[in-house]
Amino acid sequence: MEDIIFEAARLHYEEGLKQEEVARILGVSRPTAARYLALAKKLGYVRVRVLKPLSHGFLHETELALVQQFAGLREALVTTGRQEAMHSENPRAQQIAQRATVDELAERAGERLNALLTAHPKERQVVAVARGEMVDSVIRHLKPSKVLPNLEVLPMLGYLRSWEYPYDANRLAQELARIYGGNYEWIPAPAVVRPEQREVLGSLRLVQVPLEKLKHETTLVLTSISAPGYWDAAGQFHLRQSTLLQSQEIRESDVHRLVEEQGAVGEICGWYFSLEGLIEEVDWAIIGMGLRRLQEMVREGLTVIGVAGADPSRFDAIYAAVKLGLINVLVTDYLTARHLLEREA
Repeated sequence: MEDIIFEAARLHYEEGLKQEEVARILGVSRPTAARYLALAKKLGYVRVRVLKPLSHGFLHETELALVQQFAGLREALVTTGRQEAMHSENPRAQQIAQRATVDELAERAGERLNALLTAHPKERQVVAVARGEMVDSVIRHLKPSKVLPNLEVLPMLGYLRSWEYPYDANRLAQELARIYGGNYEWIPAPAVVRPEQREVLGSLRLVQVPLEKLKHETTLVLTSISAPGYWDAAGQFHLRQSTLLQSQEIRESDVHRLVEEQGAVGEICGWYFSLEGLIEEVDWAIIGMGLRRLQEMVREGLTVIGVAGADPSRFDAIYAAVKLGLINVLVTDYLTARHLLEREA
C-alpha cells in the first residue's frame, strides 16, 4: 500500500501529472488517486513549504553576498530564518523555531549533497561524515536520485560510546552508504584517546586503512559546526553537553580551559579552533580526520560542506570555520548569514 501511495505522489508532484493521469497509470479511480495523494502528505512523503513572494531571489542575493564577502567560500546555501530561533522569552517557542529551521537546513543540504554525489555516478567517490544530530538530519532528508555502487563512505572519527548511539559517525557513514547502495568502512577504535594510545591504535591495520583513506582519498566531507558552549548576559560561560565528554578522556575543566586560555569558539568532531587558528595543544588525541586535512581539502578545491545555523551561540564558530578555511560550502539560515555579512563588513 505504501509503495502505491509513494508512486502516486511521485507522479503528481515530481512528474507534474494531473490526478486523472495518475489514476490512469495506477489503474485506479480518480477519487482513489486523490485519496492516495492526501495520504502521501499525511505520511510525510510530501512536504509543503509556504514562502513569501520573491523570497527565493532574496535568499539568492544573500548567498551571492556571502561568496563575494568570504574568499574561502565556493558556495553558500541560505534558507529562511526565524527570529524566535535566535531569541525568545518562551523557551518552548524558541525550541520549535530552531527545530523548524534545522529541518530546512537539513533539507537544503540534502538536496545539494545528492546533486554533488550523483553528478558523476560512475566515478569512485570517497565521502567522510561527521557525528551529530545535524548530520543525521541531513542524511534523513536525502532523496537519492541514483544508485551509486562506487560510493565509499567513512566516518570522520572513531566511536564515542561503547553502546549504540544514533548520531555516531560510524553509524551515519553506514546509513549514507546504504541509501545509495554504496560501501562503507568503520573506524573500529575509540574516538578520544591519550596521545600515546593513538600511535598504538593507528598502527593496527584495521584502523590504519580507513585513516589513510581519510587522509589521502576523501573527496567530499559533510560536517556540522559546533560550539563548546555559550556566554550568558552576566558573562558566565555555560558548557554545552557533548558526547565528547562521555569518552572520559576529555573533562569539563579541559574544555573550560580551552575557552578561557586559548579562546576556543568552535569544534568539529573533537577538534577545537579559535577565531585566530586551530587549537592543537591539548591533552588528548582524536582518532580520525583532523582540521588540517579539512583546510588541505579546501585548498585543493575538494568539497567540505558545513551545515549550521538557528543558534546564536554558534555565530563565532561558523564565522571562524569560514575564515580559517575549514569549509568551502556553507549551508545556513538567513539570520545567521546576515550576522556573518555584517561582521565582515
